[in-house]
Amino acid sequence: MVASDGAGGDPCQFGIVQQVKIEGVTDTNVSFATRSASRSGDPHECLRRTFTVPRTEVHEAPISGAPRPVAMKPGATGPLFLSRIAWKTTTADGFKIHGGDRAVFKWPLCAAAPTQLLTKLTVVPTSIALRGHLAGETDFIDLELLGPDAAASQRIVWKGADYVELRLTPRGARRLGLKARATMAKLWPIWIAIKGAPTIDQAVFGEVDLLNHEMADGEQDLAFAKPGAPITLSLTQDGVTAFHVTPQAVAELSTDLRHATQPCTGCAQQALAQAGKRASGGARRRSHA
Repeated sequence: MVASDGAGGDPCQFGIVQQVKIEGVTDTNVSFATRSASRSGDPHECLRRTFTVPRTEVHEAPISGAPRPVAMKPGATGPLFLSRIAWKTTTADGFKIHGGDRAVFKWPLCAAAPTQLLTKLTVVPTSIALRGHLAGETDFIDLELLGPDAAASQRIVWKGADYVELRLTPRGARRLGLKARATMAKLWPIWIAIKGAPTIDQAVFGEVDLLNHEMADGEQDLAFAKPGAPITLSLTQDGVTAFHVTPQAVAELSTDLRHATQPCTGCAQQALAQAGKRASGGARRRSHA
């Protein structure tokens, strides 16, 4: 099937923007906020920006097997299905929609096209470091969520379309230039760096940036009641490997740990070795086929 750039004819011409926040809707156009791509490769340029596209280039109706599209009303958040033309939209100063270079155009009728596989990995964090700017500000700040500037319990929800909410201590509020009584702050992150050890094997350590699409999914929900409590990350294969485990090991050992009281130190290395043996055995069988 030949793809077309226009809104008519091609059943596989729409790609999904995972999360947007609708800012305005008219009979002809839709304006929405979402994360922008960088023009230079500098993550400091990946900011929350507003884009406007023709409604003729938006697939508004529900699609079988797909996430429900965002409602066409200001303030609504959710996925937005854009045509190839709409994905080329830029802001007035030339910024594109984040992820446009790897958008998969498979909707509404070609959903069998491959998508990125993700693994849920639970990690005991030793650092959760954010860098970004506060709502209404342009200066960038750094905040360690396991340090004295952040409250003990947090829930960080990142979807790529709106600010994350952080709970602060009085010290943290003062350092960020807020009133000491302020307990919450909204931050647009340019990175969320997690360091720690997977619960399936706390003898190994790793680090990922949750805003790096090669390492993590665009949506994350991190919640903990006290510093150092386990958090669950949604990671790509490369992200899982950064913690020196494999998706297969995560699946196998996570099942085993449901019946265990302590993590199995060294199990990840054993699983990696076993996976390597299985892979090399398969290669030998194929070479003799």
